[in-house]
Amino acid sequence: MAEGDKVLSQWDRRPMTLVRDDFLPYPSPDSLREWAWVWERMSFTFLHARQHECLPHWHIAPRRLPNAIAFFVHTGKARWQIGDAIVIAQPDDLLFIPEGVWHSAEHLPERRFCVSAIHFTARLFESLDILSVLGFPVHVPKLPEAGSVVNELLRLSARQPLGWQRRGAALVTDLLLRVVQERPDLFRPAASPSAVTALKILHPALQFAEDHLGERVTVTEMAEAAACSVRHLRRLFREVLGMSPKRWLIERRLQKVAHLLTQTDLPLKVIAAECGFDDLPHFHRLFRRRFGQSPAQFRRSAFRGL
Repeated sequence: MAEGDKVLSQWDRRPMTLVRDDFLPYPSPDSLREWAWVWERMSFTFLHARQHECLPHWHIAPRRLPNAIAFFVHTGKARWQIGDAIVIAQPDDLLFIPEGVWHSAEHLPERRFCVSAIHFTARLFESLDILSVLGFPVHVPKLPEAGSVVNELLRLSARQPLGWQRRGAALVTDLLLRVVQERPDLFRPAASPSAVTALKILHPALQFAEDHLGERVTVTEMAEAAACSVRHLRRLFREVLGMSPKRWLIERRLQKVAHLLTQTDLPLKVIAAECGFDDLPHFHRLFRRRFGQSPAQFRRSAFRGL
């Protein structure tokens, strides 16, 4: 080999770039470590986002919605009640409202209040609200870096370009994972780590019910789908979801009704039948008990204000 070729060969073996590795570490996930698998089995839907400049008399009357909501405070303060928690939200704070949780708010009028509301769903197995399962914090103080994600969601919702909901779902995922990765200490999972195994056993039963919501579904059929006894299925439902399979099925059907009321123009009779309710008077009673108003009132008021 010529002397020049030897020199060139030595230079070829030298690194041509330096890879940056001085990034700050993420906090330890601690209580969320056992739940890492859920992110591979989740589905996200971006519904819409709006920014509101609130006048001094602004308030949100007590309500519960079939979708989750994230509120990002731009300026001012407001007092919120989310379930049993009372929170004073300030600029750069994030608030999370799980599906079906009662919440209300009122302006603290010493200064103007501006807030963005992002409506979305984040579900495990298409049916379980992940905010409830993982014990998402209702209040995440001082997360200014979320502002850029919120602003892009607002733009997508307002202009609705090609693929806006798909990209919006990706940004919602980014927002939720940002909180998971940066503030894991705020999480309080609703179930114990042992519930992870139980949820995996329940998955086929939940999927079977989801695929047959418009039909008559029995607990026996759900147990057969999960390859376990009816007694064991009921125990798992109580342990993980805090309710019986029958109660969960009613809740899931009402949840789907509420979603269709706000996202489609389908007649109420069609929606009720599609969700497995063939007795309309009984359905009306169940819906009013769950959401505090009739289906028609719910449809009119769901997207009024925030």
